[in-house]
Amino acid sequence: MTLLISFSAVINPANAATSKVGNYKSCSYPKSKPAPYKANAKSWKAQGFGTVIRGIDISMWQHSNNLPIDFAKLKTDQNLTFVIIKGSDGGTRGNGNAKKWFASDRIAAKAQGLVVGAYHYALPGNLNANTIKDAKLQAARAVTQAGGAKVGDLPLTLDLEELPCGWTINRLARWTRAFLAETERLTGRTPMIYANGTFIQRLEDAGASDLSRYPLWLAKWGPKLGPVPVEKRIWNGKWKVWQFTADGKLVGVPSGSTDLDVFNGTLEEFNAFANH
Repeated sequence: MTLLISFSAVINPANAATSKVGNYKSCSYPKSKPAPYKANAKSWKAQGFGTVIRGIDISMWQHSNNLPIDFAKLKTDQNLTFVIIKGSDGGTRGNGNAKKWFASDRIAAKAQGLVVGAYHYALPGNLNANTIKDAKLQAARAVTQAGGAKVGDLPLTLDLEELPCGWTINRLARWTRAFLAETERLTGRTPMIYANGTFIQRLEDAGASDLSRYPLWLAKWGPKLGPVPVEKRIWNGKWKVWQFTADGKLVGVPSGSTDLDVFNGTLEEFNAFANH
């Protein structure tokens, strides 16, 4: 996934720089110079985990020089259980790259007995000016490209990191509800939502505490957190998957870094989640 975004200064578009994807403008990035990046844990062991259900999440960025990922090595060397793959994007170029890699990565991962899932990188408002219509269009794209997110795979995930220029957080909350509801209608399954703590606070401030009924894939980096993140807002600590670093170093992945994840539960609970 892309670098997580701080939403502490994005409500007023005048205070943010813009980036453009087609006709889409994002006001997610603070105008001020970001603080120096501090590397996080490079492995599950470095984070302080013992025996946990391990996973990774990937996209085109893990395929440096168009090289394939060695899922057999990952399963053997890292005792990997699941992989969540970027399946779709609300844009054009990003969606093309997702389509290029999702199918082959999914097949290769499943061939090694790994449980797979797909995530949709949202660009709210990029497909239609109407908030609800756009959410439904992006949900339909996500479900179609994920092959339906059928039972046996992990539920489809909404990767929510973008605040479009001119949008309030309340409008984004409405878009989010519509996307998740449409995804649930199309798949018959409850989707996950991926968000960081700052964004969770923004959604709570917008009165979107009802989003807590969707399983949380928490994005929260920092080796000092140890094996248990503290995230009490809306979900009250009840996260389902935790992405604890973007700096994982794994032999078998062509890129220099990989997002590492853990599931919050036993193997039996994980299998029940994937098959519900």
